[in-house]
Amino acid sequence: MRKIALFAFWLLSLQTLLAQNVREQLKSDIFKAGSNYYAYPSPSTNLAPAPKGKKPFYISTYARHGSRFLIRASEYEWPEAVLQKAHKRGKLSELGERTLQQLKVFHNEARDRYGDLTPLGAHQHRMIAQRMYDNFPEVFKGHAIIDAKSTVVIRCIISMENELTQLVRNNPMLVIRSDASQHDMYYMNLQDSALYKKRFPQESVNTYKAFCDRHAIHEQAMGKLFNDSVFYRDSIDSYELNKTIFKIASSIQGTEQRYHFNLFDIYTIDELYSNWLQYNAYWYLSFGNCPFNGGTQPYTQRNLLRKIIEDADSCIATPRNGATLRFGHETIVLPLTCLLGLNGFDHQFTDLEELDINGWQNFDVFPMAANIQFIFYRKNPKDKDVLFKILLNENEATLPIPTDCAPYYHWSDFREVYLKKLEAYKEE
Repeated sequence: MRKIALFAFWLLSLQTLLAQNVREQLKSDIFKAGSNYYAYPSPSTNLAPAPKGKKPFYISTYARHGSRFLIRASEYEWPEAVLQKAHKRGKLSELGERTLQQLKVFHNEARDRYGDLTPLGAHQHRMIAQRMYDNFPEVFKGHAIIDAKSTVVIRCIISMENELTQLVRNNPMLVIRSDASQHDMYYMNLQDSALYKKRFPQESVNTYKAFCDRHAIHEQAMGKLFNDSVFYRDSIDSYELNKTIFKIASSIQGTEQRYHFNLFDIYTIDELYSNWLQYNAYWYLSFGNCPFNGGTQPYTQRNLLRKIIEDADSCIATPRNGATLRFGHETIVLPLTCLLGLNGFDHQFTDLEELDINGWQNFDVFPMAANIQFIFYRKNPKDKDVLFKILLNENEATLPIPTDCAPYYHWSDFREVYLKKLEAYKEE
């Protein structure tokens, strides 16, 4: 009983530490406002030593691709065209003129690379692989078997290849199998149309609109970019223009243009925060354990979680060491995090104002190159008490299940809890 109480105290302490208001965090790192465009940060904590007498032997991961360009040409073209039209009519402020020129430069870099991995994105995955190798060398020793899977999207495939190349540089004897096939998309990138149809019932739409209205800052942004308030109010969809420019501004940090300019300087810290609040709420409504849509959206990753368990069981049953590496998207990492309940991301909120103050902060989960790692430990292949810990973006994370060896968990406990959870869910 005492061990369970200590675990609960440890869990509460960690979640309290995580729950720092984002407005304060932006003062030291404005790029967190970019939500899913936040460039992968270095791990912030040291890892606990291995459990006494046990060594790591297997790693199972799911990772998002690294930093990329925006996916569609229109995301660059439309705001540029709007500002160009205003420029011809003499309606741009000095800041607006500078922003237009910066949008043109950035678009030129992205042209015909829409959705592609950037050089920084490739670097992110090489460094993740190197830290994995350095932190858990026993997993990658000798002829370790590395089974890598990617979705069929090229930025994910190239992310995978960068990690594998880095691992082979450390140990050329690794036995590597890599693949990217529609065959595996049922768990690597499940598109659950039945659940997606339930994502935005009218209550969610109304709640989100009211929330965005309370935190709207597009009028302030337009007032800085244009010199004529009548013009932008009558001729421009200010809400959409702000949203699009903010998205571009968020993505620059993942590209080579980050060395030359920063479109976030359009906004004050409070305006960055308000923009982020709206995106954060959208991601919660879309993929979180949200009561407005039944709290079932995390189950879009039921196939992936079941596959993670099956693959781990298979590897535990062998004497070999190695890893299963999977590469996909933030739209998988976030609901999987919520399904697992990592760091309290399975919590429900009926008031969207409570998300930030309670630590439901999207950039903690899915920056570019986001990853979830299961690290498995045992004494030897005959050891039945397999332990594991789970890392979210290479930092030790908590699960909502008891443990007497935090930050480690008994694999048998995990299997029991989560297989029951998956079995209890009734598919549409």
